[in-house]
Amino acid sequence: MSDIIPFPKRREKIENDIDTYFEQEQFEKVYDLFIEYEKHYELTPSLAIKKCQTLWEVQAYLELKEEANILMTQGYQPYDTLMIFYVKSLFQLQQYRAVVDVIEQVIDEVKEHQTRLIFLPIKDEANAKLNQRYDFMQHQLQKFVQLSTQEQAKLILDLIDDQAYQFTETLAFYLNYEALNYRIITLILEYLTFARYNQTVRIEKFENEIEVNPFSLPGVSHTDFKNTLMPRVVDKLEKDMPSLVKEAYVHLNTHNIALYPIELSTIASIEDWIEGYHIYFKSLIGEPIDSEQNYSEVVDFIKMLNT
Repeated sequence: MSDIIPFPKRREKIENDIDTYFEQEQFEKVYDLFIEYEKHYELTPSLAIKKCQTLWEVQAYLELKEEANILMTQGYQPYDTLMIFYVKSLFQLQQYRAVVDVIEQVIDEVKEHQTRLIFLPIKDEANAKLNQRYDFMQHQLQKFVQLSTQEQAKLILDLIDDQAYQFTETLAFYLNYEALNYRIITLILEYLTFARYNQTVRIEKFENEIEVNPFSLPGVSHTDFKNTLMPRVVDKLEKDMPSLVKEAYVHLNTHNIALYPIELSTIASIEDWIEGYHIYFKSLIGEPIDSEQNYSEVVDFIKMLNT
């Protein structure tokens, strides 16, 4: 338990200070007071609304999004007001697809007619922003191979975030006929999987040429590499080289993305992969290696996944 005992007068003083500075529109001070207040006390419904308004005024949109969502989940009222804060924060975060989806989900649930009159123009503007973004994305896709790897990755991630799945044929064409970075290939496959693209595409990775149907792929978060190999590699590291575990996660996640959708078994057995990674991580910290020759092929392949 905390050694600090909150006294009633202290609570009253903070609440009065919040009200005073709020009326004076000194929202940075109000923000700090809410931090102090919530160390000891639960928000009242009226203070919850004031906190949301304060977060809006200081442009803490991500925090506002999370706060409004938590308050609604906890049953704070008025629901309509909290939902307005939530939607407006999404808009400011440029999450336009989420804005449209949320409004469509709740438009019939909100109690006040005025809330609908607030939501509908926001939805229209979000749709307009999405259309502008789609035009830009279309232009970027036309010169996709000229973009840097970073620009290509951002474009595909934006397409996924906005659920802009009308460009499947374009990206499938690039997979079939252009030489792309391994990670970009993975991102395009993820996009096509989310889009439920049900045609075969041909890819080449690490001298492996394969044909896959994105509709049937498990997704990069559900591979044998992620769900079977990684836990066993990490478990072995925790016993032998615990200081490397945090860095190992970075390497392993990167390698999972690079390898996808190639099956582990087409390269080596799970046991060989585990030993190969043990050798690989030992080499990173300069530890002596006894059995490297026995696993040289898989170790060399692991090193290729960094490229």
